[in-house]
Amino acid sequence: MFKIKLFVLALLCPAMSCLGQLTIKGKIFDRQQPLPFATVLLLGPDSAVVKGVMTENTGAFLFEHIQPGQYFLSASMVGYVKFHSALMTVDKDLIMPDVTLEESATALDEVSVIADKPLFEQQTDRLVVNVASSITSSGNTLLEVLQKSPGVVVNRQSNSIAINGKTGVRIMINDKVVQMPLDAVVQMLDGMSASNVEKIELITTPPAKYDAEGNGGIIHIVMKNNEDLGTNGSFGLTLGYRGAETLGANFAINHRAKKTAWFLDYSWLRDHNWHTMAMARTSVGSRFPATVNDRSDRENWTTQQNLNAGFEWKPTTNSVLSLGITAYRRDWELTALAYDEQHLAADSMRHTKTNIQETNIWQSATVGLTYQTRINPKSDLNVSVDYLYYNNDNPSVYDNGVVDEHGNISETSRIALSKVTPIHFLIGKADYRYSPSAALTIDAGIKGVKSGLDNDVVVRRWLGGDEWIVDPFFSSHATLSENVSAAYVSTTWQPEKRWLLTGGLRYEYTHTHISTPAEQDVIDRKYGYFFPTLFIKKDLDVEKDIQFSYSRRINRPTFNDMAPYVFLWGPNTFSGGNTSLLPAVADAVKVGFHVKQWVVSLQYTHSRREINSYQAEVDTVSNTLTYRAQNLDYLNTLGLTNSYSLSITPWWEAQGSVTVQYQVAEAGPVQHHVRKDLFGVNLNVVSIVKLPNDFAIEISGSYQSTTLSGIAVYLPQGSLNAGVQKKLGENGTLTLAMDDILYTNMWRIKTNSPENYVNDYFKYDFHNQYVRLTYKRNLGSRKIAAAKLKSGSDEERRRVN
Repeated sequence: MFKIKLFVLALLCPAMSCLGQLTIKGKIFDRQQPLPFATVLLLGPDSAVVKGVMTENTGAFLFEHIQPGQYFLSASMVGYVKFHSALMTVDKDLIMPDVTLEESATALDEVSVIADKPLFEQQTDRLVVNVASSITSSGNTLLEVLQKSPGVVVNRQSNSIAINGKTGVRIMINDKVVQMPLDAVVQMLDGMSASNVEKIELITTPPAKYDAEGNGGIIHIVMKNNEDLGTNGSFGLTLGYRGAETLGANFAINHRAKKTAWFLDYSWLRDHNWHTMAMARTSVGSRFPATVNDRSDRENWTTQQNLNAGFEWKPTTNSVLSLGITAYRRDWELTALAYDEQHLAADSMRHTKTNIQETNIWQSATVGLTYQTRINPKSDLNVSVDYLYYNNDNPSVYDNGVVDEHGNISETSRIALSKVTPIHFLIGKADYRYSPSAALTIDAGIKGVKSGLDNDVVVRRWLGGDEWIVDPFFSSHATLSENVSAAYVSTTWQPEKRWLLTGGLRYEYTHTHISTPAEQDVIDRKYGYFFPTLFIKKDLDVEKDIQFSYSRRINRPTFNDMAPYVFLWGPNTFSGGNTSLLPAVADAVKVGFHVKQWVVSLQYTHSRREINSYQAEVDTVSNTLTYRAQNLDYLNTLGLTNSYSLSITPWWEAQGSVTVQYQVAEAGPVQHHVRKDLFGVNLNVVSIVKLPNDFAIEISGSYQSTTLSGIAVYLPQGSLNAGVQKKLGENGTLTLAMDDILYTNMWRIKTNSPENYVNDYFKYDFHNQYVRLTYKRNLGSRKIAAAKLKSGSDEERRRVN
């Protein structure tokens, strides 16, 4: 028992010795309170700069990995008199006396700081996509930016996202998990303007403080936040064309005083587009090769609005109270003409034409209250409560007609579908951080999520005149309640100047219950899992290190995956839920090597009961095809990622990322066991050329080869994009950009499994070729001299959603 306790202690809190580590730390103040964002420099005896840092919101600074010797220390900030220390001898860890900067009596002119961030940044546990640095992302939606990100594959048909070949991705916005179903999140991201987004973080090895949900990792979207004192903002306009016109507008306004701050962020998008769908399947195992072909031309209009607002109040020097509000509405309307051709016997051919009218309205409202306080110089506490409400209204009408050999409609039928789904979430969490020394940090927290959902689907068939009858086969009414409780502890430790260790353990308990009027306990499932994480990094030299990580994560079935419903694609093609789905648990190991602009990593993931959408099942008697999610026995993924940033000339930069992966999956027993393996590659390349007169050109490309999806495969897709940008003074930009120049970005899935009597092909063209003109302008004052406000921590500010 003692050995077990010792092992757990070594994993979670490996504090044994700090021998050999030299650090210098202290705090910078003005006369009243701590001073954040001050520049602190460590200088050698000859006044050469050794290291430089900026102070945190508490005024604290820390220099690590310092060699014994003699140093000066200087501290400065615009609007203050510069501080310069006497020569210091450093032969052990040093805590500096508090430094107070005096305000300068000289009025300062406006100062502009211009810095270009690389589009992709590889950090310790995540890849950062600096959206604001991308020319071709100007005027894009967030979903379109994700499609261009390294290793990310967006499946618009199944409304899913994968990172490095692994599905089950969790979305966070400003450090808050988006609790709505992933298919609705994908639709929401497809209407959110990227203009107000600072960066996107692809977290493939999340620490224990984050939810364990999502085998693929976490996509964290960080909205722009301004720290300057005063009022400022921005607005943008987009005019574009895909299959038809696209219009977009967005604006943001921020105000910050010494103790309060508020912001308002709004975006509007209207997208008129044409989609086309084609589906073909051939019977397997019968004497006559019966075929079914479906095709539809789908004109659609999408109008989406997103509103984010927040208020922040600083009641004391060390505490922040923030209120966040969001509102979202997406109106999607479709008119389509679908053709179905069934050749089921040598002397039998049937043609059907269907007129489709569909509306899909998603709307939501959320409110969150967060309190963060610094209890003492070593401890922080963060408590938050959130309430989220979503509602989906999805009425549709299908007018079917059988077409004879002369082109006349001989039989008619009409189907009306209504689907209403309200969803509620109540979330409470508390996080505590304790830093007994500069080398050791301990995090612990608890979280509870209570959710409820009511899904009412009614399908009626027309009998003529005003007479309708409910179809019990397609209609369903189900309710879901799910409670998730979690607790975690995590430790970050630097035992020596070249080592960094992070270990954590999270436990989550889940109770899922689904019932229908006919059956109270369709699903009543209770389960709990431990989720350990471990991260080790060793610095080999300046900008050179090796990394190792291990994590366990879970992918729970969504309600749409499990719900007992049936959705009509064609006369003999359906989608449905699978009440027998189980959660998938994945263990991942990763080794990485980093030298300056070059990053290479090798990752292996074993996922038990991997959940795959759009698994085809054929009823050989009725010749009907049903798509639904299934658990695989397992999915193993081995991936090698190689990325490099290169400054070819001072005016030409290039970045590239390539991931090669090998996947092995075993599916069954749906009908028969199937084992498949596949090599694949994901490629992303960006080239930026800066031209005279404030012009810049960006060319980017992405390619995803064939990938596994259970017994099916997603066929290759890619996109070539280009854009030119002109800066208009200090505050404006004009951008002309085009996506998918070669028209190669479309969704295709193929299933060829004779063991399961399946041979089908599904293609959906979302018309991703998109040309647009975007104008953006910043408004208001941006004087660095005024930036004296000491707000909450960066993490806390990101909680204002």
